[in-house]
Amino acid sequence: MIVSGRYGNPKPGEFLPGIVMPAEIHGLLRKRIAEINTADTVVNCLIAQARAESLVEALEVLKAIPAHAVERLYLLIEEAGSNRLSELHGQG
Repeated sequence: MIVSGRYGNPKPGEFLPGIVMPAEIHGLLRKRIAEINTADTVVNCLIAQARAESLVEALEVLKAIPAHAVERLYLLIEEAGSNRLSELHGQG
């Protein structure tokens, strides 16, 4: 998954422009968002979204990234979930 377009083009090491995090977390968050984007049912999409949000919540509690970055990540996850849910509802 490439996060660009509306969010700009991230530089090497960035998840989104201006958001740098350890490679392990970067990869895990990309995996969580990919799980949202490929969920095969509404329930699986909601579970994937909750897992991604939990990861961001942990980053927030640990103050691992700035508050503005936390908000951007929550918005990205919400958008991914909404888009996938719309797709799934359109298939039914």
